[in-house]
Amino acid sequence: MQRLLGLLLLVGCGEIDQVRHLPDAPLPPDAGAVTDAPGAQIVFDSGFEGGIPPTLSVGSGVLTPSQGYEPLGPPGPRTFGPTFLRSPTGNVITMTLTGLPPHTKLTIGFLFAAIDSLDGTGTFPAGDYMRIALDGTQIFRESFFNADPVLQTQSYIAPPGGELARRIDLGFGGPGGFYTDSAYDMGVDPRFQNLPHTGATATIEFTLEGEGVQTLDDESWAIDDLSIIAIQ
Repeated sequence: MQRLLGLLLLVGCGEIDQVRHLPDAPLPPDAGAVTDAPGAQIVFDSGFEGGIPPTLSVGSGVLTPSQGYEPLGPPGPRTFGPTFLRSPTGNVITMTLTGLPPHTKLTIGFLFAAIDSLDGTGTFPAGDYMRIALDGTQIFRESFFNADPVLQTQSYIAPPGGELARRIDLGFGGPGGFYTDSAYDMGVDPRFQNLPHTGATATIEFTLEGEGVQTLDDESWAIDDLSIIAIQ
């Protein structure tokens, strides 16, 4: 699935169990500029339907049916597919790219699934934070929650077009059915666009960390439609 920015936006409808098109919604920052930029080249692109690419070390991550996440995403080919790469909290997924073409920047795009009883920023448990690092340098760390908005908070605020679904049942019922699921298009977040980088290799680490990490049947996260673009 080729990652194309600058499409119409699909966003969640708050507490209502549905999503809708907003044809007049504002475009996210730099939308359409990435793949149209001179010298831009897609160096990695996977929807995980053909298995786990050899560039990824997934630890205890597993390919699993995406259930109700399919086909959430912006209109077009950039959607959650029948299968995504799911991971328990505390596990690290590492991508190692080698032989990159000459470039000055990298852009990372992916769809993110926040599944079941993620606890956001809180004291019991003490929080679940999605952390992403490029060559050992942290570029993103935000908390996500799916349960009680009175007892929990979420530090991540999605930019326009980033929130695809929020706290709805997407097929991954948490303990007692109290928890729900959320979905985000992280490719529209400026923090993943035009990252300074010139090396021939790149290592990108994804993990959901915190004192509140639990097992896969209690809480988890997943990525899909992962792409890396090198820009001269």
